[in-house]
Amino acid sequence: MAIATPGASLALAKTYRPLTFENLLYQRPKHTVDETSTSGAGLVVVPLTSVNLSEAVAIPTAPGQAARGWFSYANLKIESAVFLLIALTFALVLGGNAITNQKLDLTPRSGAYLPYAYTDQQDNGHSTLSQDAARPLAWVCDLAAGFAYPYCGYGLQIDTANNGHGLDFSHYQTITLHLTYHGVGNHLKLLVKNKLPAALRGKVNEPNLPMAVEFDVVGGANVIHLRRDQLVTERWWVNRHNLTLSEAQPQWNDVTAIALNSGGGTKAGRFSVSVDSISFQGSYLSAQQWYLIILGIWVMATGLFLVHRFLHLRRQYETRRRRQDEEGQALNVARAAAEAASAAKSQFLANMSHELRTPLNAILGYADLLKRGDLTAEQQTVAIETIRHSGEHLLTMISDVLDIAKVEAGKMELLDVAFDIRACVATVAEMIRLRAEEKGLRFFVTIGDDVPRHVIADQKRVRQVLINLLANAVKFTATGEVRLEVTVVSTGDETARLRFDVVDTGVGIAREQIGRIFRPFEQVGNAIDRSGGTGLGLSITAQILRMMAGEVTVESAPGQGSHFRVEAPFRLATANGDLTISAVAAEAIAEPGVPRPLVAPAGEVLDRLHSLARAGNLRAIRKEIPAIQAMGPQYAAFAERLDALAAAYQSPAVLRLIEQCAEQGRAA
Repeated sequence: MAIATPGASLALAKTYRPLTFENLLYQRPKHTVDETSTSGAGLVVVPLTSVNLSEAVAIPTAPGQAARGWFSYANLKIESAVFLLIALTFALVLGGNAITNQKLDLTPRSGAYLPYAYTDQQDNGHSTLSQDAARPLAWVCDLAAGFAYPYCGYGLQIDTANNGHGLDFSHYQTITLHLTYHGVGNHLKLLVKNKLPAALRGKVNEPNLPMAVEFDVVGGANVIHLRRDQLVTERWWVNRHNLTLSEAQPQWNDVTAIALNSGGGTKAGRFSVSVDSISFQGSYLSAQQWYLIILGIWVMATGLFLVHRFLHLRRQYETRRRRQDEEGQALNVARAAAEAASAAKSQFLANMSHELRTPLNAILGYADLLKRGDLTAEQQTVAIETIRHSGEHLLTMISDVLDIAKVEAGKMELLDVAFDIRACVATVAEMIRLRAEEKGLRFFVTIGDDVPRHVIADQKRVRQVLINLLANAVKFTATGEVRLEVTVVSTGDETARLRFDVVDTGVGIAREQIGRIFRPFEQVGNAIDRSGGTGLGLSITAQILRMMAGEVTVESAPGQGSHFRVEAPFRLATANGDLTISAVAAEAIAEPGVPRPLVAPAGEVLDRLHSLARAGNLRAIRKEIPAIQAMGPQYAAFAERLDALAAAYQSPAVLRLIEQCAEQGRAA
């Protein structure tokens, strides 16, 4: 006979041995295709589906090969496990007492707990307590007369972090004290404080539940044995809070302090106490329970062994099938990831190639026209303006790409500094106002009276968020108005949550498109509205707000405008002196139509600024700002606006501002 395998057959050899369960498990045929190698021993498991047991009466083996049976390496592993289990059983039996018993010793050398002392002086008494610096658990108490119930005590605070969390003493049943006592009186009180139970927190305005027991002492060395159930809740504490004994049951699950106190009725005088140790002992389990656990371990191990033996072949088969399925799934996931990456790369290249090609074509085309030299002065001005606008568009797009790349790579960081949020809003508003007025839009800025002036945040990113939202509002609004409203949502001791509402009367956004506008390279609207943008502004805005622990929401409908709402927490900064709003801020918040006169320096300064603006050298213009401010306070508003526009890389707006001031100067 032969054993059928996929794609191959196994011929009978001359040497046979009987077919048994063990031989079937550990025989290794030479040419079997459907086989799985086990780890370590080179053994082969032949699946039962490939063997016809009704016909098989023998199985071949190589000449001279000895039967391995129970002396194989696989079975030696089982015997080793049994031996280790027996050794573990003896260890559990011998070490059961150490495992089940629990003991906590508090001694003068226990440095993990904080000692504390108290007397009746907190209740207008006159008793005093002095402690031995060399022995933390040794003290001398002078009980003074003239107080109804003089007392003093000394203890250890378990809750050293003072966060209301102590230790669980619920497993301790006995308490043993070793102490030396000398002086007046013949009894002491052991006081244990547990965290107040949750059921009493609405009735009692104290953090701890006091439990105590009094015990007799004699002069000299004392060994005191107490049971945990001897400690009861202090009666005076129960009466003071109008509780019943059933409501104020002793609790041991969260002990925060342990102390020794002078006994009730102790006469005035001096006594000294020196504690050698306070021991808490208990056990988690009884001996019978421990042995039942050991027996259960044996029963469980035996059951697991039997299950393992009977399901071994099935587990091997299922493991191989599962591995094949996992490999197939991994290939599918890798294929899908590769296709998604390829699609994302194609989309990115398509977007970037379009956004790069359009301004570059304009720059190259007008550069060729300028190179010919046959353009009129007006045509040259148009060409230069087009080249400048195209360059600004490229700069903005590259900055957006770098920002989104930083966010995706986790490299963007917020640099928090103290700044004037009102001035920041006003500066952004002044930049956007120029764009709005160019399109004939009304532009309003409202800052609530309760909005704090000085906050701590990343001013650059806050300004970037506002510019992105306001620029989009102006871009997608043909007629009507754009409003920016800044209000306070809530205020705390150190933080304030501010709200920025950007409202426009533009084209609006369809409900199904709102979820897409915060994705990179996603733009909505018609082709004309989408032109001139990368689709990265809102994605960067959402990422910045997420880093600031803020959020942005949108309410919009086609033809009804859009309402973008930004909320974010800001830390409050302390400003010295009575600050007033700057000139730029006052002008930005003013109503439309109100003239905002600016005084610019005349002569060489204005000519130099005009030359730099025509060359697009905004960095050099910003270097001129300190000199203009030093010329006199009348030029402060002009310098402030010029600096704001140059800092935002608004080259056309800078040039228009300088030319307007020059025309005003010539007219005057």
